[in-house]
Amino acid sequence: MWNFIKNREPNIHMKRLFEPFLSYRHFRTRAVDRQNTSSTGLYGFDHLKSPKGFQRFVDEAIERSSELIDYISGMPSSAEIIRAMDEISDTVCSVVDSAELCRQTHPARGFVEEAIKASMKINVYLHFLNTNHTLYNAVKKAEQDGHLLTEEARRTALHLRIDFEKGGIHLPSGKLDRVNQLNMDAHKLCREYGENIINDPGYVDIFPASRIPRQIQHLLKPIYRLTSGVSKESLGSYEDEQEKGFRIITEPRTLFSVLQLTPDEQVRKMAYLKGSSVPHANHEVLDKLINSRHELAQIMGCKSYAEFVMQLNMASSPEVVVSFLQEMSNMVKEKADEEFNTIRNLKRDVCGQRCVDLEPWDEAYYTTMMKSSAYNLDSAVVPSYFSLPQCIEGLKLLVKSLFGASFDSVPMAPGESWHPDVLKMCIHHPEEGDLGFLYLDLFSRKGKYPGCATFAIKGGRKISETEYQLPVMALVFNFSRSHDSSIVRLNHSELETLFHEFGHALHALLSRTDYQHFAGTRVALDFAETPSNLFEYYARDYRVLKKFARHYSTGEVIPEKLVKSLNGARDMFAATELQRQIFYALVDQTLFGEQLSVPRDTNSIVAHLKRQQSNEKHVEGTHMHIRFSHFLTYGAATIWKKLCQEDPLSPTTGTLLRTKLLQYGGAKEPADLLTDLVGDGIVRYHNGGIVPDVTSCLEELKLLDDKNRHIGK
Repeated sequence: MWNFIKNREPNIHMKRLFEPFLSYRHFRTRAVDRQNTSSTGLYGFDHLKSPKGFQRFVDEAIERSSELIDYISGMPSSAEIIRAMDEISDTVCSVVDSAELCRQTHPARGFVEEAIKASMKINVYLHFLNTNHTLYNAVKKAEQDGHLLTEEARRTALHLRIDFEKGGIHLPSGKLDRVNQLNMDAHKLCREYGENIINDPGYVDIFPASRIPRQIQHLLKPIYRLTSGVSKESLGSYEDEQEKGFRIITEPRTLFSVLQLTPDEQVRKMAYLKGSSVPHANHEVLDKLINSRHELAQIMGCKSYAEFVMQLNMASSPEVVVSFLQEMSNMVKEKADEEFNTIRNLKRDVCGQRCVDLEPWDEAYYTTMMKSSAYNLDSAVVPSYFSLPQCIEGLKLLVKSLFGASFDSVPMAPGESWHPDVLKMCIHHPEEGDLGFLYLDLFSRKGKYPGCATFAIKGGRKISETEYQLPVMALVFNFSRSHDSSIVRLNHSELETLFHEFGHALHALLSRTDYQHFAGTRVALDFAETPSNLFEYYARDYRVLKKFARHYSTGEVIPEKLVKSLNGARDMFAATELQRQIFYALVDQTLFGEQLSVPRDTNSIVAHLKRQQSNEKHVEGTHMHIRFSHFLTYGAATIWKKLCQEDPLSPTTGTLLRTKLLQYGGAKEPADLLTDLVGDGIVRYHNGGIVPDVTSCLEELKLLDDKNRHIGK
């Protein structure tokens, strides 16, 4: 069961390749009671009124799980075994999930520390569950006796049994003990890896302040240093004066803005070098994690951790993944080479030097310059049409138009929230009632998880024939408040991110699975990004944007010409961006792939792949693999083209998305869901596995020609 639970990941934008995949869902909480105004605890859990409440929260989860284990040991009907197993997972995950969300977002150190303790205690109990032969034998009985009546119940039994076996329960005791230790080690290392990224983002100090463009100064911390200056009273005396500068915290979002918009090459270089070389501690953490996972895979009879983790995914094996990625890499190389030469030539023209090289800190700056020039884009103007309140109206528009439901703010009970900025939203259908709840934690603050993520607080599941446990989610962002404006405005990329994460949330809020095992984003890892990537298309379509994107001061509707320019600029250098994503994926597959007997130098491996798979120079001393994130996705372009493009806000489109895709979560095979939704041409069989049919994606990016057409299909 531990493997079942750990494979549930928070949908972090972008997905961290080295972090554990933990379950994010809860069972009953008062968070679903809109009328209750009496005090409660975090997320509606009465226990969490104070930090120490986490202790009792863990104890009660263990007590309830023990009762369910006793019930299962009596070998009730197969259906009751699976139902009780699902409740155990739901009960335990109520602690795992609330502790993780609290750890990542709560501003009070006391709550964070108790959440960490709760997480550690419940993880020890999870290892007990993983090695419980009573539960394992009961699941095998339920799977084998043929009495499970629904496809979802049979699929749940199959996945539970495989999850137990991925935890090593079928192994001799000595090997099982080692597997448990390796799993615990990997969990600790993954957490340490993520914490290091947060705690050591790196920084550089820049003087004077004039070296930083005004449009990004609100992202940076003003700093001052003393300088000696000539006194106004006497030319012959000196006094100390303060010179203003800025500290660039080189976390990914700020770093990208600096690289994109700063004309001063030395500033870009310093920021890039620092941001690409921290956190130093993750070198050792990553090496230990690779070794632990490799040993675990070998004990489990696999050649590599990549092979071990690909079980139950569409691609099915590392060989399928790597073959597909190499095929894609060969397809984009010629176009990516052309794009690289174009960017380098622009730098040479601007610098007036024909022999100057394009450095890694140059690409974002010069591509932004070319995009702005080609499409007459002013990056300072675009956010004027995307004030955050209007963007939230855009989310409401999607819910109303597609699904006939409302998406409105609802009051929280005292104690339910973790910060005054947090909003609670409800999706409500006029005929079906409340469908689910979503917390929005939108703004950056000290100590908060620095990226964008979707956390499930509670997964949906069928309680009885008349009662359904409503899903509860949280979206976490880090939008910045400008120093000189009370209105938060997003750039277009941030709008896409908002819609992307909302796609994850909708996947969970609109799923209606019998078991929380398959609720929402509880799907094959190579399918999880499909709905969220689909909803990014809504952030690019003028027919959608014109209904909510208005100038924050004049009320002017966003011009269609501007939207076309944004989309045209976005698709420039598409081959370069696709090549980068392929490189990231190959790094993941290689580091966790088959290993030689000798110790491996991860820095050399990544540097070699970079030279092999991209035009970007590798700079000695930089180590992108100690804090990078993301992967490729399946099918969103095809779904948009075949189902949504003609009329993206059609209720018919929404009904199909909900009834053929979103409502099933992971309860059906993803390839079957995709094919049922849009027909043939969305996935294809490749070397014994299933990979995306990328024809629509390549056509959209203008990368498909006769030479490459066979790759898409």
